[in-house]
Amino acid sequence: MTQYYFSPPTVSEGPAGGGRLFIRYRLNRGVTVLRTQGVWSEIRYPTEDQTRAAEWVFTGGYKNPISDVQRTELIANGYGSYITAE
Repeated sequence: MTQYYFSPPTVSEGPAGGGRLFIRYRLNRGVTVLRTQGVWSEIRYPTEDQTRAAEWVFTGGYKNPISDVQRTELIANGYGSYITAE
């Protein structure tokens, strides 16, 4: 049986601070993907209330195992390129 994984999108951003060298240094940061009452959203820093209210939470920066139903919905909502199989 194939196990599918969803790795949410990332954003490239520099570290906090105002130094000149910081503008050249970039880090990939995960974006959390939530499904709340059938509505999909991407949130950089979700609150505890937002994660509790969501039916599905896919934490950014992690490889999240998903079911076939979740895989189908993620593909339908444009996240197919972030899904891998093992």
